[in-house]
Amino acid sequence: MSKFGPYFNRYVPLGRRLMAHDRTRFMITIAGVGAAVVLMLFLLALYEGVRVESNGYIASRPSQVWIAQENTTNFIKASSFLPLSALEQIEKIPEVAEANALLRLITTVGIGGQQTTAIFVGVDPLSSLGWPYVVEGKSSAGPRELIMDRALARRYGARIGDLLVVQGRNFRLVGFSTGTNAVMTQFVFIALDEARELLGFDDMASYFLVQATAGISDLELAQVLRGAVTGVNILTQDDFSNNNMRELRGGLLPILATVAVFGGVVGTSVLTLLLYGAILERREEYAILKAIGAPHSYLSRLILIQSLAAVSGGVLFGIIAYLACAPLIQYFVPVIVLSLPLISVLGVAIVSLLLGCLGALLPLRRVQRIYPAELFRA
Repeated sequence: MSKFGPYFNRYVPLGRRLMAHDRTRFMITIAGVGAAVVLMLFLLALYEGVRVESNGYIASRPSQVWIAQENTTNFIKASSFLPLSALEQIEKIPEVAEANALLRLITTVGIGGQQTTAIFVGVDPLSSLGWPYVVEGKSSAGPRELIMDRALARRYGARIGDLLVVQGRNFRLVGFSTGTNAVMTQFVFIALDEARELLGFDDMASYFLVQATAGISDLELAQVLRGAVTGVNILTQDDFSNNNMRELRGGLLPILATVAVFGGVVGTSVLTLLLYGAILERREEYAILKAIGAPHSYLSRLILIQSLAAVSGGVLFGIIAYLACAPLIQYFVPVIVLSLPLISVLGVAIVSLLLGCLGALLPLRRVQRIYPAELFRA
C-alpha cells in the first residue's frame, strides 16, 4: 500500500477542501440534484395518493360480491347496465343477507355558477353497502340531497348547506366524502330514485352489491350467485377492487414512471456536468497529486466523495422542499392527492445514491487520463 494514501487521509481532508473551494458550484450541484429528487418524490406521492384515493370507494365496500353487466370487470373504465328488477331475484336467494343496487351516471353539477363534470352514484338510502366514508355531514343522502367528494368541494368552495344544480334540479349539499377522488373526476352520491330520474330510466341499475349470511365466504357466495343468476358478471370484492386498481394503474403509472425517469436523468446529467467541469478547471491540481504518487484508487475516491456528498445534500434538500411544497400544492390544487410513505423516501434516496455513483463515471475516466506531465504546461 502506498504511504501517500494513509498520510494524506490523516492530515489533509482534500475531499472537503475540493468541495469548499467553490461553494457556489457545489450548492448549484446540490440544488440540481435536489430538484430531481423533488420531482421523483412528487410523482411517487401522486401515484400513491391516486392509488389509495381513486380506488378508495371500491376497495372499502363492505360487500362480498359485485354483480355487473356481462364482460364488465371494473367501475372506472367500463359501462354496466342491469335491470333493477333482477335485485328481487337476488334477495330471495337463501345465502344472501343483503343486496343493494348502485346506479352510475356521468353528468354536470353547478357549483356557485360554475359547471363541472362528476361521476354520480345513486344509492338506496337504507343501504349499508353503498354509501361512501363521510368525513363531515350526513352519512347518507335523502330526497334532493347529495354527498360530494371533499376535494371537489374544496376546489369550487362548496360548503355544507349550499344548493347545487344538477340537470336543472336543486340539490342540497349535506356531506363530504373521502376515498372518492379519481383525480381526473370525482364522485357525487345521491339517492337511487334521484339517480334514476336524472338518467331517465326507471328499471335500471349499474351494479349490485351483495353481502352473504354469516359463515359464507366470498368465493362460496360468488359460486351460489353464478348458479342462480345468468347473463351477468359476478366478481368477489377483492377481484373487483383489483381489476379497478389495474385499470387505474395501467393508465397512470407509465406516464408517472416516464417523467420520473427523465427527472433522474436530469439530476444525473447535472451532477456529471458539474463534476466534469470542476475536474477540467483543476487539471493541474490532479496532475500534482499524480506526480507526488497519488494512486488511481485515491483519486477515484475523491471523485466519489464529491459525488455522494452532492447527492446526499440533494436528497436532504429535496425532502425538505417536498415537505414544504406538498401542503401548498394540495391547498391550491385540492383535487391532487399526495401520499408519500417512508419506503418511497428510502427508495428515492437509494436510487439517487446509485445515480450519483453513475454520474461519477465520466469524471473518473477523465481523471484517469490526466498525466503528471500536464503540471508543466505553459
